[in-house]
Amino acid sequence: MELKSISHYRILEKLGAGGMGEVYLAEDTRLGRKVALKMLSAELTQNKDRLHRFEQEASTASSLNHPNILTIYEVGHEGGQNFIATEFVDGLTLRKRLVGPRLDILEVVDIAAQISSALEEAHAARIIHRDIKPENIMIRPNGIVKVLDFGLAKLTEPASRELSADTEAPTRALVHTDAGVVMGTSHYMSPEQARGKAVDPRTDIWSLGIVLYEMVAGRVPFEGETVTDVILAITKTEPPPLARYATGVPAEFEWIVMKALRKDVDDRYQTVREIHSDLNKFGKRLEFEAELERSVPPDRVSHIISTTGNQGVSTISSRQAGTATGGSSAATSHVSAGVPTRASSAEYLVTEIKRHKIRAATIAAVVLLGVASLAYFGYLRKAPALTDKDTILLADFVNTTGDPVFDGTLKQALAVQLGQSPFLNILSEERVREALRFMGRSADERVTRDIAREICERQGIKALLTGSISQLGSHYVITLEALNGRNDEAIAREQVEAESKEQVLKSLGLGAAKLREKLGESLSSIQKFDAPVEQATTSSLDALKAFSQGNDQFRLGNQLEAIPFYKRAVDLDPTFAMAYARLAVVYSNDAQTELATQFTQKAFELKDRVSERERFYISEKYYSYVVGDINEAINVLKAWKQTYPNDFVPHNNLAVQYSNIGQYEESIQECREAVRISPNNATSQGNLVEGFIRLNRYDEARQILDGNMSKNPDTFPYHYYSYQLAFLRADQATMKRDVDWFKSKQTEDESLGLESSTAMVAGQFRKALEYSKSAVEVLKSQDRKENAAQLESNIAIIGAIFGNCQEAKSSAARSLVLSRAKVNLTGAAFALAACGEAGQAQAIADELLRRYPKETALNAVFLPMIHAAMENNRGNSAQAIQLLQSTSRYDLGGLAGFGSPYLRGQAFLRQRSGPEAAAQFQKILDHRGVDPLSPLYPLAHLGLARAAVLQGDTAKARKSYQDFFALWKDADQDLPILKDAMQEYEKIK
Repeated sequence: MELKSISHYRILEKLGAGGMGEVYLAEDTRLGRKVALKMLSAELTQNKDRLHRFEQEASTASSLNHPNILTIYEVGHEGGQNFIATEFVDGLTLRKRLVGPRLDILEVVDIAAQISSALEEAHAARIIHRDIKPENIMIRPNGIVKVLDFGLAKLTEPASRELSADTEAPTRALVHTDAGVVMGTSHYMSPEQARGKAVDPRTDIWSLGIVLYEMVAGRVPFEGETVTDVILAITKTEPPPLARYATGVPAEFEWIVMKALRKDVDDRYQTVREIHSDLNKFGKRLEFEAELERSVPPDRVSHIISTTGNQGVSTISSRQAGTATGGSSAATSHVSAGVPTRASSAEYLVTEIKRHKIRAATIAAVVLLGVASLAYFGYLRKAPALTDKDTILLADFVNTTGDPVFDGTLKQALAVQLGQSPFLNILSEERVREALRFMGRSADERVTRDIAREICERQGIKALLTGSISQLGSHYVITLEALNGRNDEAIAREQVEAESKEQVLKSLGLGAAKLREKLGESLSSIQKFDAPVEQATTSSLDALKAFSQGNDQFRLGNQLEAIPFYKRAVDLDPTFAMAYARLAVVYSNDAQTELATQFTQKAFELKDRVSERERFYISEKYYSYVVGDINEAINVLKAWKQTYPNDFVPHNNLAVQYSNIGQYEESIQECREAVRISPNNATSQGNLVEGFIRLNRYDEARQILDGNMSKNPDTFPYHYYSYQLAFLRADQATMKRDVDWFKSKQTEDESLGLESSTAMVAGQFRKALEYSKSAVEVLKSQDRKENAAQLESNIAIIGAIFGNCQEAKSSAARSLVLSRAKVNLTGAAFALAACGEAGQAQAIADELLRRYPKETALNAVFLPMIHAAMENNRGNSAQAIQLLQSTSRYDLGGLAGFGSPYLRGQAFLRQRSGPEAAAQFQKILDHRGVDPLSPLYPLAHLGLARAAVLQGDTAKARKSYQDFFALWKDADQDLPILKDAMQEYEKIK
């Protein structure tokens, strides 16, 4: 019978079948996304112990989140069928790719480096793949590699492994001696695997070595007519030299492969990081040779390299290496692994004169290239002008044209052009402004050459970059100069000319690209990351100036003041992608989600115009703001930080995503890295403080916060977190000081919001309502209707929880009149569901699902909570508990907060399951820092008291009631939930 569906997956088509079972393309009907479904064959799942081990490892593997690892969504069982749901990758397996056109050596190295990066992530999580082979490696059309089937090899291991002392038994269990029957996996097994011995991460290194060998040679190194023959070859014989099957294989590459294929695990690479590092170094060397090849005639390249090789190891040019994937041929040339004769530059010159008698100028050029090669490869290597570890400070342009349109504009354009380079490390504007403040200067002062030099000296910055523009008739001359930050000596200089004002940005981009090469960046890197500056930004100088002015306001923390400038930029150039993206970020930070979504969508439609770095920026916002797919956003951010290791933004945004899903340790780790790269960035410092608060590490949070507030006392996030910490410690003086600060900054809605939240925690619903309604009026007067609607929906939620359903329904109605944006729709639906208005709640839930089919927070957290509230109200506590099971992985994260544990606890109380209810409420009480201003914290004491009554523990119940009453000592006495609690307490007092 044809399979049409299983669980909540609708089968679309069959993709294939193999030893593990059948694979289908399916649709996740809950989340509206395509997935790959692997239906495990019955013979592999009959052994329960083996199946249990597999499920454990697959569950661990599902936690891996890496751009080169296939994401496992679910390991499920339904109707006697075991299945695995993973992300669907549209691409080719490496096996199919090897059948096509030959891979050039740089492609081989790139693929191998991505595989090793995936393995490094897995090994760090103590997961061994055990089955690396071309069938388990997918290549997307954009070149991104995905390693498949982590955890599945456990299922194919024989049960006898743990039961038999006979070390040869596992091998016999794997081997079929029938001629012509060969298991594909056997070719990639390590010697220790083949012998049935215990394996460790080094077995994956062996398999990677086999794949490397096959990509170049077109065949595996160990073959035979039967599996037995293959295994004997793996354990007894050495792999044939790669040169036997491929033309011009670099000796260094063969050395890497052969080291990975050493039979003794102690002689092999010991960690994947080691082979990853060697592959990267080799790839950089190939890039250098490619540059050299472009600089001299082809017939001279190999001679130059061979006479200036790295410590006597011969290499070949990238053009020669690019054909190193062919099969065996009698005409195959071998690459010497011996030590060639090294000629000095003087000997080389004399030899060239005698042999060719060419002009002295030409020989001198070749000698210079030879010396350059020696400088790169030999012991006399001279460091390039800059390295990727050095920092560059951009000074403001000197504008002598008299045209103000160039003020700030050219520096912004240059920052974009240089910022797309992974090699160059540009000092962020935030750090520049911070340095100016330390120097006693205004944060918005122009950074002249002298000021830039002083900043470099104070902060130990390697280089500064100055620029100037002058006018000659209708032409413009642009000069760029890199200077040593300590002694003002010139490092590199470039001058370009623009024929007209309209050509200035284009000429600036061309000059910047040439300067990047002079500063030490490889040509291949420049070519890969070189979107034209007038395309990556805008061709309009006026639009770029407005964008630059908006960025100035943004960096100063005046985000709302930046909006008019960004809007002017897109009015002047409707194709200005980054201006749309910045508008999206500003509106998102202000919780105006509809506008954020609108501008993100526009930026995403224009993403092909921007630089690689900005494409990462826009894509992450698209998956975060528009689609709402947290996993995809995390994948983009991980790829971003790998490509641009000196960029703090992906680390900061990863920290936010991890915090949203409750992975606070990982969030803090990313925050620390963001702060290391950009120490004075207020956003990263604030997120770090938040991470420590969420983990109840208040002292560490306060220490970091105090240090930052002493330097930047007028930073919005710092006062917000300061108020939270003061509230947790009942520090009324600090709370008042922070509220007064918000009022002084004309952010009355923020101060009213804090005071309203504080009153809610104390059970002072009427007082909180007054503050909230005042804040709503302030927001409405500022035409911020969505923000006002969010406050109304928040009142509705709290009213429903407190039992004041009349106010809850009224607030929900007011919220929906103001805006039908995602956040307030969700809040209104929950309040209505909790108050028994199931029909209205369901209609809103249907609208949300229709509008946001892939939203992680909505589908995985909020919709289940809304439906659980409905079922609780109907008395279907078991159904409510089942609905809330899927939310447990997000418990205590920024998305769910205390909401899902509290609802779960309420459902268990209705089911009269005391211990289970107590566990949910205790979870809230043990993690107060997750949401310091949540009214669910005091109510968790009440829930714990009711759970203790169900368990017959009167003493514990009495104490928990008393803890609740202490927190609500000033609460409104007519609140239904408080009146019920008092009556319950009287019965056990």
